[in-house]
Amino acid sequence: MSHTENIVQDILNAISDYYSESIFVTDGEGNVIFVNKIGAERLNSTPEKLIGRNVDSMVSEGLYGQSTTRKAIQTKRPFAARLFPDRKDSNVSKSVPILDEKGDVRMVITANMSPEHSKDWDTILSQEHEIAERLRRELDNLRSSQNVNIICESMQMKQVRYNLDIISPTLSSIVIVGESGTGKDLMARYIHAHSDRKNNAFISINCAAIPEPLLESELFGYEAGAFTGALSKGKIGLFEAADGGTLFLDEIGEMPLGLQSKLLNAIEDKAIRKVGGVKSIPVDVRIICATNANLDNMVHEHKFREDLYYRLSVFTVQLPPLRDRKDDIMPLAEHFLAEMNRKNGSHKYLSEVTRESMLKHNWPGNIRELRNVIERIFVVSYGDDLEFTPMPTFRLQENPYEAELASSKKEYGSLKEFVNDMEKAYIEKTLKECGGSMTKTSQKLGIDRTALYRKLKKLEN
Repeated sequence: MSHTENIVQDILNAISDYYSESIFVTDGEGNVIFVNKIGAERLNSTPEKLIGRNVDSMVSEGLYGQSTTRKAIQTKRPFAARLFPDRKDSNVSKSVPILDEKGDVRMVITANMSPEHSKDWDTILSQEHEIAERLRRELDNLRSSQNVNIICESMQMKQVRYNLDIISPTLSSIVIVGESGTGKDLMARYIHAHSDRKNNAFISINCAAIPEPLLESELFGYEAGAFTGALSKGKIGLFEAADGGTLFLDEIGEMPLGLQSKLLNAIEDKAIRKVGGVKSIPVDVRIICATNANLDNMVHEHKFREDLYYRLSVFTVQLPPLRDRKDDIMPLAEHFLAEMNRKNGSHKYLSEVTRESMLKHNWPGNIRELRNVIERIFVVSYGDDLEFTPMPTFRLQENPYEAELASSKKEYGSLKEFVNDMEKAYIEKTLKECGGSMTKTSQKLGIDRTALYRKLKKLEN
């Protein structure tokens, strides 16, 4: 044996006999070719019994909850995780693949950390998970922002698109105003996709869909132990996730007054402070807001901060309802139908009668209703010729229950079906009486805003 070989053998012997952490080495297929004594002892075995074992069989037998070695072989990149993901006291394992000249995995070296060192690794893994989650959200939003286009033939929407092309490259805040279903989210994505921030994150949040106590922590994040139930390592907020990109605040009119002041400070200072935190974190975020409420009236009624209103509405984009731009109905319908034909490999089309019916329909649900109609008639149609059936509407009278009971046109198969219809009718009636305010409506109905939002989403579908 040569001098070099002797040195290598001495090193292996030292690792095997004296190294205090578990070391495994496998080939490119996950078969164990080396394990030191401490690694074998933690499995109540010996190195001789483990040599030749495959990591998959060891997982199957319950020796490990998962194999970081297998992950490293699959990804050809280092991978670290707890051996039992559901157990907080589980050791942390890190596997590093060694590649050959062709880029294939030649072997994998894995270190299983002791409980003491696992605490240090737990912090590292938590930080890596947080970064990975942020990158995932950014990637998802980047993908959804690609190839964003505004389909329009009407002069009203062509003017909107022209204005957006002018203001998109700026850094100014924008408020998009329009009825529910007019495409405010799409406009926000169009602005982002045509700005200098298009290669960074576009993060969206509906301010009406999240309970007030949680909205602040969603936006600004929180420090460890900030409140009961908080993650032990804290959490970044959407402002940090959108750093360098765009933050879209939908239903901005539903944001609580107390939180509005903190939003204003974040915009003006270009910095945020986490819940339970003491230091300011600089952020570079462009704000786009959307609402179907009249913010001017809310300012006069002291329900929306005047200073925040003027800070947000550097530019205001008003989206007309679909009923006021009938030239856009058929181009949008054809676009949605083409999408469904492409996904399903079909060649369905809209008949002339269907086209005429669509042009006469009032479209109270706007573009969202139009998309739903196309999807529904696409699914229920037996042939390629699609027959128009509009979204169900509720023509409310003073007592909607009596109106439904007196009607002989609809028969209910069950009490649940009748109750569901009445619930929808009453929610729509209350929402209309409250001027579209989610807060007022939820208070009048005696439910929280999150529950109301879920019910409205169910109603739209």
